Amino acid sequence: MAGMKNERQLAPWLVGATIEAVGRVTERRASRGRPKQHRMHRSERREQLLQACLLAFARDGLELTTMDSIAATAGVSKPLVYRHFHNRREALAAVVERESERLLELLGIEAAAGSPPTFEQLTTTFLQFAADSPASFRLLFHLVDAAAGSAKRRVDQLRDRVGRAMVASLLSEVDPSDLSGAPGPSPDAAWLAGMVSSIVEGVAGGLARGEDPALRAGALRQLLRPEGLMAALVEFRHPSQPVASVGQERS
Repeated sequence: MAGMKNERQLAPWLVGATIEAVGRVTERRASRGRPKQHRMHRSERREQLLQACLLAFARDGLELTTMDSIAATAGVSKPLVYRHFHNRREALAAVVERESERLLELLGIEAAAGSPPTFEQLTTTFLQFAADSPASFRLLFHLVDAAAGSAKRRVDQLRDRVGRAMVASLLSEVDPSDLSGAPGPSPDAAWLAGMVSSIVEGVAGGLARGEDPALRAGALRQLLRPEGLMAALVEFRHPSQPVASVGQERS
């Protein structure tokens, strides 16, 4: 019929093999399509991103770590990282919280049942943590000191908790009758917990050179003795009177 065009005139590119290929598109995609990738549960994804945060912060430092570097370390897109953390400060706080809880669990400080850990157990576990998890140790006890906000507050709480547990474990070895003049658990003794924690951290810092944690723990045991700790507590609560000057004696 005049004036009508056939399909080859309307779509001249649909000829020969091309027409056959178009007809097979659906079948080919079904048979050669990519296998579906495993989609992580939200909690699994968060753990993956927290591990990437830990590695990125420990490797690059607090200032140079970005959401881009966290995404690159995790092997995911940056928008996916933003689904879990609004910014790098929130990411830092989250990974500090996770690693703090992990250390407390390893130390057995938060355990509700059973006897509290001994000083040897606490120090050996802490030093082993530093040896086995250098990225975690570096983040918690080196890098976060230069930070501010919730991450720094969390590490300060961690130090106080660990220090007080170590002080209590040492004093538990002292004869109770010798503790009559020593203060009980109170804010006044926070400085001593901080001192003990600092000493342990300093000793643990040397483990990066491949030293034996057990030998380091033995050195700590010699350095921190129960009687010396008790004497420091008593001195803090009842400081010795200063020697009177010559002018004061005469008056």
